[in-house]
Amino acid sequence: MKTGILSDTHGNIPATTKAARIFEAAEVGAVLHCGDIGGSDVLAELAAVFHPLGVPVYAVLGNVDIHSCDWKFFPSNIGVKLLGRFGELELDGQKMALLHSDDRRRFHQAISSGDYDFIFSGHSHEVHDHTVGTTRCINPGTAGRGAPNTCAILDLACGDLSVVPL
Repeated sequence: MKTGILSDTHGNIPATTKAARIFEAAEVGAVLHCGDIGGSDVLAELAAVFHPLGVPVYAVLGNVDIHSCDWKFFPSNIGVKLLGRFGELELDGQKMALLHSDDRRRFHQAISSGDYDFIFSGHSHEVHDHTVGTTRCINPGTAGRGAPNTCAILDLACGDLSVVPL
């Protein structure tokens, strides 16, 4: 399964739309948003593309999101699963943690726990791909604020990661 990964959209709808079209063309089976969404319009845009395809979107809240929107009123029936500030999921038999990483303590606890095959994060606006023990840590960079704007596609079957400019 291919997974589309983005972070730090900061409300940038055109960048979100570009990432969604890239993910759609790659036929991803899931989309992960690693926080600093920047507003419910970003998730609505992802839902508009992926809900009709039956592709789930998982998202965590970043430090910018905590005060930017009343997320408890976000619709639950459009294929977007809001996981709060920290999410755990399993895709294709792989255990994953999803967080924004502004909470450095929680980020390092997740890494050192050894409980996850992958940890997906954002916040730094820089692409990272490294392994600690048996845990691969991936940050797709920033999709909405920075240069260059990027997203990523991970093939869970073989581990190939493609970082794609937006």
